[in-house]
Amino acid sequence: MNDNPITHIVEAHYEPSLPVVVGVAVEPWYKDRRNLIFGIVVIVAVAIAVKITSQLLDDGSNGDDEVPTYTPTLNPQGVLQSLYDSTNGPSWFNTWDFSSGQSYCMFHGITGDVSEQITRIDLQFNNLEGSLPSEIGMLLSLTYLYLFSNSITGTIPSEIGMLSSLDWLDLDFNSITGTIPSEVGMLSSLRYLFLVFNDIKGTIPSEIGMLSSLYWLYLDRNSITGTIPSEIVLLLSLTYLELDNNSITGTIPSEIGMLSSLYLLSLDFNDITGTIPSEIGMLSSLTYLYLHQNSITGTIPSEIGMLSLLTYLDLGSNSINGTIPTELCALTNTFIYYDEDEISCTCIDSSYIEGTSCN
Repeated sequence: MNDNPITHIVEAHYEPSLPVVVGVAVEPWYKDRRNLIFGIVVIVAVAIAVKITSQLLDDGSNGDDEVPTYTPTLNPQGVLQSLYDSTNGPSWFNTWDFSSGQSYCMFHGITGDVSEQITRIDLQFNNLEGSLPSEIGMLLSLTYLYLFSNSITGTIPSEIGMLSSLDWLDLDFNSITGTIPSEVGMLSSLRYLFLVFNDIKGTIPSEIGMLSSLYWLYLDRNSITGTIPSEIVLLLSLTYLELDNNSITGTIPSEIGMLSSLYLLSLDFNDITGTIPSEIGMLSSLTYLYLHQNSITGTIPSEIGMLSLLTYLDLGSNSINGTIPTELCALTNTFIYYDEDEISCTCIDSSYIEGTSCN
């Protein structure tokens, strides 16, 4: 179908009784002067409309610098009031007095910028009891949120994903339940994520792989299940990965070898199965590797001997067998802990008990 509006006008006024002969001029689509005038008016109207539209588009493109931007109207004090009310503010060790007339930027644990937008909240060890309010997501200038060592319960609100300026999120040593919200993946500036010693369940969301700036991921001592998401290998800035003391299953993804900045990998006390991937030898910065108390099988890959910076390797309480590769024994500054009854050490002519260095 032809969508040209003029064509539609022509077709609508075409006289079907007139003959159509290829190569021969046909009768015009109008039959009298009145129809001719009508056709001209329509054509002129269309032309004017096209010209006006073109001018509007040109004006819009030439005035990009003048297009106003809109910032949401925030009420930082209202957000602080919600946090205070939802975490039993009167019982805090260092409480806030909203009736004093004091600027909220002077409250205990609060730092603001020149425009009185809140940039830091530090209420560690302050006896907060209750849950985090969803309003916390309105603090768009917030860069640090320190709430560790309190008695916070409930779940992490999904609105926390709105904190695009957040650099450090520390909720360690609380009683937080529920799952890690997938909206955490929206925290594009986040470098430190600490959720240790809570009662968080569910799986690690795949969206965590979107945190391209993440430096330290600290999720140990929770009730996290499921597997290590393959998207975690997208975190090329990751230096500390601590997932120990959970109920994580599945295998160690071979793609983990892509994390060239990784300094510490701690997977102790989980339900991880399978073998140690040989790609782990690609972790050129790795210094500490903890795999204690899992269900890992197979032998120790010789590629671990490529980890020239490795100083501590804990393989105890697994089902690993075979011998310690000579390549690994060549790392003279590495302490290797293993189960002597399943793993033998032939690097030197001596016998060692479990928990003793092979070197």
